[in-house]
Amino acid sequence: MLVPVESKQIAFCSYNEDESSLYLYYHTGDVAIFSSIGKQEYQSVIDSPNRYDTLMNLMKKGQTEGPLPELYEEFEQN
Repeated sequence: MLVPVESKQIAFCSYNEDESSLYLYYHTGDVAIFSSIGKQEYQSVIDSPNRYDTLMNLMKKGQTEGPLPELYEEFEQN
């Protein structure tokens, strides 16, 4: 089920319970997938009066600080 997000960037979000993944559908047509999102965390987005802010807070929680992945090491060297 696509859930509307009142945002200039994100049109909808959805959740795949089998994968524990959150899908963000952007107005540009791009889709971002965030894994390891619990069903209760997604429910908090649905229940929120400001889904965009709740999504951003959820995404911040999923970020970890540490060394950049190998994919970005080449970029750093240039």
